[in-house]
Amino acid sequence: MAPIYWLFWAWWLPLKLAVVVAEQAEGCSATSCGNVTISDPFWLSDWQMERSCGSPDFEITCLNDTPVLPSSVPSVGFTIMDISYEEQSLRVVDVCKLTLLQASNSCQVTVWNTSDKLGIPFKIDPINLNLVMYNCTAAAVARQGRELEQTRMRCGNESQVFVRTERSYDETSAMEGCDTLVVVPVLGGANGKANTSDYGQLIGGGFLLKWQRAPVSGSKRAFRKIMLIALTSAAATLLFTCIYFLIWHKKCKRLWFLKKTSNNNEKNYEAMIVSYGSLAPKRYMYSKVMKITSSCSDQLGRGGYGVVYKGRLHDGRLVAVKFLHDCKGNGNEFVNEVMSIGRTSHINIVSLFGFCLEGSKRALIYEYMSNGSLDKYIYSGNPKETLGWERLYAIAIGIAHGLEYLHHGCNARIVHFDIKPQNILLDKDFTPKIADFGLAKLCHANESKLSMTGPRGTIGFIAPEVHYRNFGVVSTKSDVYSYGMMLLEMVGGRKNVNSMAENSSKQYFPDWIYDHFAEDDGFQACDVTSEIEEMAKKMTFIGLWCIQILPIYRPTIVKVLEMFERSLDEMEMPPKQNFCELLEDSAHNMSVQSASSTIPEV
Repeated sequence: MAPIYWLFWAWWLPLKLAVVVAEQAEGCSATSCGNVTISDPFWLSDWQMERSCGSPDFEITCLNDTPVLPSSVPSVGFTIMDISYEEQSLRVVDVCKLTLLQASNSCQVTVWNTSDKLGIPFKIDPINLNLVMYNCTAAAVARQGRELEQTRMRCGNESQVFVRTERSYDETSAMEGCDTLVVVPVLGGANGKANTSDYGQLIGGGFLLKWQRAPVSGSKRAFRKIMLIALTSAAATLLFTCIYFLIWHKKCKRLWFLKKTSNNNEKNYEAMIVSYGSLAPKRYMYSKVMKITSSCSDQLGRGGYGVVYKGRLHDGRLVAVKFLHDCKGNGNEFVNEVMSIGRTSHINIVSLFGFCLEGSKRALIYEYMSNGSLDKYIYSGNPKETLGWERLYAIAIGIAHGLEYLHHGCNARIVHFDIKPQNILLDKDFTPKIADFGLAKLCHANESKLSMTGPRGTIGFIAPEVHYRNFGVVSTKSDVYSYGMMLLEMVGGRKNVNSMAENSSKQYFPDWIYDHFAEDDGFQACDVTSEIEEMAKKMTFIGLWCIQILPIYRPTIVKVLEMFERSLDEMEMPPKQNFCELLEDSAHNMSVQSASSTIPEV
């Protein structure tokens, strides 16, 4: 019976594959998402679909009855408002730009120009205007006078970010004394002009995209279909002939292609990533990743997680490719990193360009950061000599902005759980970017506490409540604790764990910083001169507030940024911490835990 069984499969499978190929060649049937009709050449993707029925260039995802065109860079993408199939055009909204302007009263803008997020076959219709955002110096503002003042972004009287509309734009048309931040196409009014002060409304109104695809003749389509069916049938017949030979003449116990190549967890990882559809970062084949890294020829670093190599994408961009070790324990961290950082787009968050998942082969493709990680500067012999206090101070504020975005700027709140100098990368301009989201946890924006199955983080930076819940609930303030400890290391120029191991309990690192902060002689032990003592004291002051043992006494990251704007005279001295007293008073700790669970995140 067995030979007949396999011969049946050898006949049935080519027939089934031929039917599938024929269906795919016919294209997708028309459907709808919300009020928008989706038909050829566009097609609606669904993670439950067993196949795709159109070109990947025209894939659309339906989210909450809203059609979304994916972005070619790490981003949410474009909301489709309507499609004109006759004119081969569609009106879309750049979701990231609109969300950032509506959800924040700061002058932050996303780093990607809208045109950079569009690939073939789409191009921006010339009928659109260009909404250009500039960062201007005080001198430029004074020189431009009232005309420039009328275009100031509505995010504070001291804002130096301005907007204006232009019919055509290139770098030579930038205003003197102003750097271009981002260019967004928008539709003008009936007269082809637009009111710049309504920049939020202009972006919300969307802009026009045109598309064009190469025509495929009917004869070519039919020939392609016939060739695919013939090749598929021939390959399937050859395959099952080999299987028959292996089973009945070599007495193999299993079919080689049915051999289990991954455990249930790996299948779950695949399902989780597929469920995100077009919102997941770009996926690369392992062979493509090897080509990007020139077969792993330029190693950048090595750690417990794996090895990082330098690479280059087809468009010339330099990248850092992190290959994870072949082990069972990194699957959850891999999916965490892909899904959490894939949702972000911020100047202080490292960009994830793509990933690879083929069985046990896992890799993450990041933007290349030419100045490496922060730890190699602050732990060096003369850290302040390399960076300078002004740059170190700016790095501290940049990291806080990145955390503010993770905690409050995303659709889903992200708690990083591993903030430390090794996970802060610096680009060519020493702009800090938070990296390594393997331990991150996503939660709803209205959640004030997190449920966890066990502690996570790095010794020396883990908040007390992550280990011992009597201190309080786990929340975004757990990241604030790690950030505070990192601030103190940036000031002290030494690792807090080493200082604890090499000296007595009296030299507990935060106490060492606290004592020098309180002394009249200032920060001589930290190589701080009088000229920059204000910055060093402020970083220390904020760091000591952030590492308060009980999370209810720590500031939120929003409050931390406000503290950077104040003078030292406006700040109160934080209390010196004592672990032992708080551990002994368990009744007090339990009441604190109960109270902190009712305090909302700000």
